[in-house]
Amino acid sequence: MTREVQRLLGERNITFRSGNRTLYSSARANLKRGMREAKSDYRRRIEDHLNNRRQVWQGVWHLTNYRANLGAADGDATLAEELNLFFAPFYVEPPETATVQPMVHSSFTLTAEEHEVRRTLRAVNPRKAVRPDGIPGRVLKDCANQLGGVFTMIFNQSFSQSTIPPCLKSSTIIPLPKKPHISNLNGYWPGALTPVVIKCFEKLVWGHITSLLPQRFEPHQFAYRSNRSMGDAVATALHAALSHLEQQGSYVLLLFVDFSSTFNTILPYKLMDKLGDLGLPHSTFMWIYSFLTGRSQRVRVGHHTSTVLSISTGSPQGCVLSPLLNSFLTHDYTPTHHSNTIVKFADDITVAGLISAGDKSAYRSVNTSELLKKTQQRLHFLRVLRKSNITQRLLVSFYRCSIESLLTYCICVWYTSCTVAQRKALQRVINTAQKIIGCPLLTLEELHSSRCLKIAQNIIKDTAHPGHHLFELLLSAKPRNLCNSLTVVGVGQSVTALTLLESISTPRLEMT
Repeated sequence: MTREVQRLLGERNITFRSGNRTLYSSARANLKRGMREAKSDYRRRIEDHLNNRRQVWQGVWHLTNYRANLGAADGDATLAEELNLFFAPFYVEPPETATVQPMVHSSFTLTAEEHEVRRTLRAVNPRKAVRPDGIPGRVLKDCANQLGGVFTMIFNQSFSQSTIPPCLKSSTIIPLPKKPHISNLNGYWPGALTPVVIKCFEKLVWGHITSLLPQRFEPHQFAYRSNRSMGDAVATALHAALSHLEQQGSYVLLLFVDFSSTFNTILPYKLMDKLGDLGLPHSTFMWIYSFLTGRSQRVRVGHHTSTVLSISTGSPQGCVLSPLLNSFLTHDYTPTHHSNTIVKFADDITVAGLISAGDKSAYRSVNTSELLKKTQQRLHFLRVLRKSNITQRLLVSFYRCSIESLLTYCICVWYTSCTVAQRKALQRVINTAQKIIGCPLLTLEELHSSRCLKIAQNIIKDTAHPGHHLFELLLSAKPRNLCNSLTVVGVGQSVTALTLLESISTPRLEMT
């Protein structure tokens, strides 16, 4: 609704009230012409920024009201104080027997090279909000060559002393509403703003720690690791569960565990015990302890800022090291019996155990029903874009990001469990999107085949993947055999992958 359109709308209303039919017809025609020109100009402004992905998607979201930004919380100083106390992790006094000394002492001290520091500074996102230290990310990024040597000395001194300056451990929490309507303090998500400099610290320490861990560390932790996904975690859990069901007179009991406020409840002295078992160097061990203790926290709501609280429990959400430290807390959660399997994705843990006879696979239809509902709802946004005469290229991009991404999420797991009616219903969604866009799209079966092929190829290349042992290359003259341990999920996912792989490679594959 531009100013010109508002002016034409006012003229039309005036002529309508005057009763002059000729002037009213002319004003109405001018209004329609002005609205067409305004829509055309708006569409051109969006399409002129195709090289800027950020502006393109901001325009698409604004046009469709898709993923509306709820913004930060708004309130008074009282709300800021209440949220500060609510977000503050509870502090637990360590027992007298607790120690922060590592089990393995080492003279090794982490050192940062100047080229590594410069590379880390250049990777800073300049669009991020200004942090508590007041140093904009743009300054660190643009002045990386000049500041590289200075920060290298600061980093190395911090590593050698195993301490972090208090100014780098401060955080400002911005409460973000989880839903449009908030009824209690639990409806806010704590977005922590920490200094950009400490994030660069953390990236260097992350690389140092991961280089010391064994290759097969936490093989069933599927979060925060390359070539791992939620789909792999679900497939592994289902494979373990359904393989039990092949045994006569048995059934599987699944236990799903989700830790509440995992990052906020990290106890440093307990984490130190876990790190001691891993044998990390003494300096790294103590640097992490300094990182977790003696932090300061405050909450900002609008223009109001709460008082500062001293925190020595938990790790701020949004820190680079927080996910890795959380995985250390659960790395020793291993099954004590060969018939049990524990699968982890961040703080979500699934325990599968063989109990007795029975089959409980009816829950699978819930996922397909929810998937169909979500994809049908998102077709509305595609229709809105089509009515706005958005180019076909942008329509296809929106379809792949908002609809196809839902259809292909864990498709290798649930596709073979769907009924014919469910597959037809999902295919109708693709057909509808195809008519709206006006160009051919991959069918549901083609999406499933391509994803299975890609995942199988990646698993075969990765010898450390938990599913690598399921595939074994054989000589082309030897026929393929499927062992008796092939599960229902194997029939749906692995056999499909075997068929696809055989069609493009000479060696045959055996399912073990």
